[in-house]
Amino acid sequence: MELPSVLTLEEDDPGRPAIEAMLRDLAEPELRALWSRTRAGAAEARGAGDMARLFLLVRGTKTIQRIAGGRGILIAAARPR
Repeated sequence: MELPSVLTLEEDDPGRPAIEAMLRDLAEPELRALWSRTRAGAAEARGAGDMARLFLLVRGTKTIQRIAGGRGILIAAARPR
């Protein structure tokens, strides 16, 4: 599976198991970079009022944080600067 530029997930995404496996295999710097890009995309979607995209991106950030936490990596949810 190719690394996406940002992570978006549908509520019942059938590809979720493969996506989560890919996230578990990423090196920490790549995982953090994906989270940062996804978080920035969510901020842009929120600013544009695109709530449908925002929900997909937030689901992506939460999934990255959960997978990272399972690996002992803390990714704190702070507002992008």
